[in-house]
Amino acid sequence: MRLPELRDAEPLLMTGAGDSWAALADKITTRAGEFGAYLHRPLVQEQVWGGLTAETAAERLGRIRWYMNIATTELDSVSTVLRACGEELLNQQDLLKAALADASGAGYKVADDGTVTAPTVDTAHMAPGDVGMMHRDQAARAQEYADRIAEAWRGAQAADKEYAAKIKLFTDAANRCAKGDWSHLAIELATVGSIENELLTHLGMPDAKAPADAVHSWWTSLSPTLRGELIEDYPQLLGNRDGIPAIDRDRANRLYLPTLLDSLETDYAGSSGDEAAALKDKIEGVRGIQERLERERKPYPFLLGLSAEGNGRAIVSYGNPDTSKNVSAYVPGLNTKLSEHFASSDLDRALNVAKVVQKNYPTASTASIVWLGYDAPQLDGVAWSSTEVALEGDAKTGAPAYNGFLNGIRATNESGSPHVTAIGHSYGSLTVGQATQLPGGIPADDVILVGSPGAGVDRAADLGVGADHVYVGAAENDQVTYLPGLFQQPEHGDEKMNWFGTDPADSRFGGHHFSVAPGRDTGVWGLVNGDTPAHSIYFDPRDGGGSLYNIASVVAGHGEAIRTAAPR
Repeated sequence: MRLPELRDAEPLLMTGAGDSWAALADKITTRAGEFGAYLHRPLVQEQVWGGLTAETAAERLGRIRWYMNIATTELDSVSTVLRACGEELLNQQDLLKAALADASGAGYKVADDGTVTAPTVDTAHMAPGDVGMMHRDQAARAQEYADRIAEAWRGAQAADKEYAAKIKLFTDAANRCAKGDWSHLAIELATVGSIENELLTHLGMPDAKAPADAVHSWWTSLSPTLRGELIEDYPQLLGNRDGIPAIDRDRANRLYLPTLLDSLETDYAGSSGDEAAALKDKIEGVRGIQERLERERKPYPFLLGLSAEGNGRAIVSYGNPDTSKNVSAYVPGLNTKLSEHFASSDLDRALNVAKVVQKNYPTASTASIVWLGYDAPQLDGVAWSSTEVALEGDAKTGAPAYNGFLNGIRATNESGSPHVTAIGHSYGSLTVGQATQLPGGIPADDVILVGSPGAGVDRAADLGVGADHVYVGAAENDQVTYLPGLFQQPEHGDEKMNWFGTDPADSRFGGHHFSVAPGRDTGVWGLVNGDTPAHSIYFDPRDGGGSLYNIASVVAGHGEAIRTAAPR
């Protein structure tokens, strides 16, 4: 064992080499695209030339383009191997340096071969029994340091051996390809395909079911340099992982955003019909978020989640939830998806809450979040029908993800105990309600329900945070809050039942009811046609009356300051 070999190594040179290989792959990708556009495609599709000669040329050009695409894949794979090797060696180097620093700080000397020597202590004035105890303690500590050093060394050797073997696969493949044999390509690509998961497992990343605090403990145990390298390589995974600090998630998702946008635009170019419409929505949503991230500065927006999964995922926080005393997470409802409307309207709602809190409670540090971490029901041109009762499933599916996110907020918050407010609007109130019914309850201090067709419970007390911490806002002309349940249960008597349980605005539901402007009345036809302006005023600083102020007061931890309203 020669410790200087690992201690003084420069793993970042290897990750830098990986970057260079990736850059070369990008250049070949560009050339392959130009090759197809200006040479191959005109022959095949536009039939500029005809006859046997053209067909032979097209076949030959097609094979060359295929080779270029394979080369790109191979180069990308080599880049992945080099970066993974550099990152794992960096991790082992960090472990070695930490062990050496701890040993040195305690007065122990470490030789280049890993031998640990205890410090010399003057024992002239010590009793024999104390001397023996001291030596035993020193021996135990020396062994602990030696074991940590040896473990880091073994880890580095294992990584070197493993990744050298993977590099050899590609060296052998290159030699075969040079001789015209491309038959074993799939073997190398299958091998490299598992490297990302293997690396993160080697680095100790908890599995997908692990709680957020375990993820946070793992992440903070890594060195800042290694964390930065991992963010560069795995932005989509780390940017959407609860338990990773907000600053790191934001950096990862900002890195991932242009990649996602490119992917969506590529897919859109070859799509049609409903698929094209869905992709167009996502593209406009991502572009809208990108524009706001570039433009807005105060309060600063943190991009805490981004994905094309389902109808699209996006989580944006105005203010840093890790340094804020108060954190709110607003769940939007029916028809919400990653789209231009989400990037404008729903982000505005979170921004408005942040601004009003800052205006009325300037000493209350606050992060206001819009959480689109689930698929809300999508209705095509019809507001509600008799089939919507089945839509409870989307809320039940989204509830665990919402609770996981809130647990992540608590895990990464620097105080360890932020004041958390869960806000559900429209169908989002049902998602919040379902989250409260999961084992352990919802990790929030207060719950706000606005424009609710029911939260899936009969009483405010059933939400698990205490009825005194439940706040309800319902505009007089918001038709959604009047939607009747499919069946009226006899045990409820004349108590008003909404689509998803007792009407939260009903006097028997409990909790606190705050004032909201009545909103414009569009009647039954408005509900049928989806024209429900009163359903969208709760976060509006102009049309909502006192609603936004009331929401902001609860978020700031001043629920006693709301302007109350009589329940129905």
